[in-house]
This record gives sequence, structure tokens and C-alpha cells, in this order.
Amino acid sequence: MTTPMTALMMDAYGGTGGIAQFNRHLLDALATDERLDVTALGLTGDVHALAPSGLRWSIPASGDKLRYSATVAKVGVTRRPRIVLSGHTRLAPLAHPLAALTRAAVWTTTHGIEVWRPDASLATGELSRARRPLDDALLGRSQLVTTVSRYTRSRLLAWCRIAPENVAVLPNAIDRTRYQPGPRSAELEAKLGLAGTKVLLTVARLNPDDNYKGHDRVLPLLPELERRVGKVRYLIAGSGPDRARLERCAEQAGAAEQVVFLGHVPDEELPAFYQLADVFVMPSTGEGFGIVYLEALACGCPVVAGNRDGSVDALADGELGKLVDPFDSAALLEALAATLREGRSHEEPIRGVERFDVAEFHKKVRGFIRRLLVARD
Repeated sequence: MTTPMTALMMDAYGGTGGIAQFNRHLLDALATDERLDVTALGLTGDVHALAPSGLRWSIPASGDKLRYSATVAKVGVTRRPRIVLSGHTRLAPLAHPLAALTRAAVWTTTHGIEVWRPDASLATGELSRARRPLDDALLGRSQLVTTVSRYTRSRLLAWCRIAPENVAVLPNAIDRTRYQPGPRSAELEAKLGLAGTKVLLTVARLNPDDNYKGHDRVLPLLPELERRVGKVRYLIAGSGPDRARLERCAEQAGAAEQVVFLGHVPDEELPAFYQLADVFVMPSTGEGFGIVYLEALACGCPVVAGNRDGSVDALADGELGKLVDPFDSAALLEALAATLREGRSHEEPIRGVERFDVAEFHKKVRGFIRRLLVARD
């Protein structure tokens, strides 16, 4: 006999970005668990996107929160879930009443800044975001909360009234059948004029709220980096309203000719860019984890990241790449120059990235389900 479970997601199949990818991996894992009968409701996404068999996936309201709430209530009456998954803290006001209706256990997944300390300051490289007291209060009532990194777990426990034993780490995962090493694409190299050029790459949305990613910490270093290692080009993959500001930053740094704004790059095209790059750089100060680091590592591309956030987990405390203080320009410059001098392999992934394989992710998810089933018995 299977246990009914309802998963509430902001987005997953058909969505873009790291959280949507995490949600897809999570729902894939739940769909293969023979102990469960899973109904998943996405607030946004593509209803026509391919979801795995064994999963009831729907987008009942296309962003309409009122209709979405009504559907959640209906599922509570008809499906009677014994486990409710809240895929974001903002869904807690729906997840907890649903769980109360059927006496279900609540599992809440968290990702990063949405559960960091509310009084964080940009002056220290951290973020200040509007918090929702109800969401925070409900978070502490979850039977299980998972975070994508140890860093986010510690930030959460610093303020949330929840037993530490109820907060576990479930890191992002990488599908190594999609992201693999390979030679530089001659076609892509010619199209972008990169023959004989050292290539830096960052993949991230260009939104003002995401300016902690660190593009503007890399741009001023490009002229000096080129003097040290030869011709350098910096590829910026991603779109958004912050592009104009970054273009001005490049001009002010005298690096405009060294920067190529690629715009949005579809997920299926990303491996070719990781294979093209000599180093992936994102000296962020606000990552909950950073799945793009795993994508680069799986393709054999060395990584330089910041040491003040969840990037530390993605790079296994520096075992998988170089971690530097993102506010130390000299250290960042030296890390980039050293990495470019060392070169990269186009035949092997960065050793150690296999610990983040989706198969390992599935094992962890099954363990969490076992724990929740025991708690409900």
C-alpha cells in the first residue's frame, strides 16, 4: 500500500534556474519511490514539459495564487496526503493547513537567502530581504527542513526556533549524463572569435536582486589579467535588466572589448560553453549553494568562487576549486591567473564532483522519506 504525498512547488518542469532544477531532481526522486503516491502542484511552469511517470504533475493556476490555493484545498480533501512537501517557505501558509487537515508530516525545502538572517547587510556582502513573519513561524513547525548547504543550515538555525535535529542538508545534484567534458566547439569558438584566447565564464541571471553574483568584481580585473596571461575574454551568460549596469562597469574598467554578453543560453546549450571556458568564475556573496558550479565541474572546467556563502559547500571547502574572499581583488586576480596558467582537461571531470551525482541525491531523498514515514506511524 502506498502513502499519498502532495508536493507544492513554485516551479519545476518547464521552469528555469537553480531552484527549478532542484525541484525537478526532487520530484524525479519521489516519483521513483515505490512507497509513495505523489501529486505535485506547480504554481508556474510548463504543463507540457516532460515529467516522470509515477508522478501526478499539474500547473492548475498558471501563477494565479487564489486558484492555486483552491486546488490545494481540493487535493487535501480528495487525496488525503500523509506527507506534504512545501517547496518554498512562501508556500508554508498553504502547506501547513493542508497537513493539519490530514494530520500529515510537513517537509520544507529551503535554498538560501530566503531563510538567512533578516538583518543582513549589503555592507558586509550579505543581503537584506523582506521577511514574512508567518512563513518564518510555520517553518519552525515543520517535521523536516532541508537546506542545500551547511552554510544555509547554520544561518537558518541562528534565528529559527526549530530543533537542530529536524534540519538536514540536501545539496543540489548534477546529472553527469548531461554535463560532461568535451573538446572546445570549433563552431562556437569561431562564432565568438575566441581562437587563441583564454576564456572566463559566468552563468547567472542579470537581475538587480542578484547582483551579489560578483560580475562587477571580475570586470575591473580583466585588463591586468590579460597583461599577465595573454588575451582574455569574459563570457557572461544570462539575461536581465542588470545588463546595462554591467556594460557600464565594463566600460569604466576599460574592459568593454574583453566582455561578451551572450544573453540567455538555453540549458541544452550550456555544456558547450562549460567545455569552451578555461575557468568558471562567480565570486558570489549570496549563494545558497550554486548548481552552476557543479555543471562546470562536471564538464571539467575549473572553478573560482567566493568563500562567504554556500559556494563553500559546492566546492567541498576548496577541494574541488579555488575559494577566495570575494572582496579581495588581489586574491581573486591571483586565483584567476593561476587557474588559467594551470590549464584544464577536456577529457575528465573535476575529480570529486561525483559526490553530487543525482544517484546520491536520490539515496538521500529516500532516507528522508523513510524518516517521515516512521514519524507518521
